[in-house]
Amino acid sequence: MDFAIDMFKQTKKTKGRKKIEIKKLDKNSNKQVTFSKRRAGLFKKGSELCVLCNVDAAIIVFSPADKLFCFGQPDVETLITRYLRRTTTELDPKIPRSETVSYEEHNKEYDEAMKKLELEKKELANSAKDWKKGNWWNEAIHEMSVEELEQFMVAVYELRRKLDERRSEIMMPML
Repeated sequence: MDFAIDMFKQTKKTKGRKKIEIKKLDKNSNKQVTFSKRRAGLFKKGSELCVLCNVDAAIIVFSPADKLFCFGQPDVETLITRYLRRTTTELDPKIPRSETVSYEEHNKEYDEAMKKLELEKKELANSAKDWKKGNWWNEAIHEMSVEELEQFMVAVYELRRKLDERRSEIMMPML
């Protein structure tokens, strides 16, 4: 019985897991130990990310002793080649290089779409200004598009609402 009590009274030999302050380590031996542990954790997280999210990832790290360590899914060389070629598709020997789409092409398409959107916004704003200038009620309805008819209906309802408000203002003192 005394043996069991003595075991509980013994102090812990290690500090256990504790949150440490993130700062540059001074001792080279501490740097190497910390690098080795954290590198293993980093590569494990990278592997989990690849499995969970079905993504390709590469991690390249140089140790304090200037040794190279790599992790890659499917492999580092393939991912580096993809990155350098700036392609969004996997490198497949069956697909000719001319059929892959580069990031630059995607960015160019995006920029063109944004310019087109801005032009359409300006056109819409200009057409709205034209409606506000006056004489919109004299427009030929049979020549209007669906969007223009909808704008016309909104304008008519807005006019009616304003007319009702104004009539109420005028009629209020008479009552």
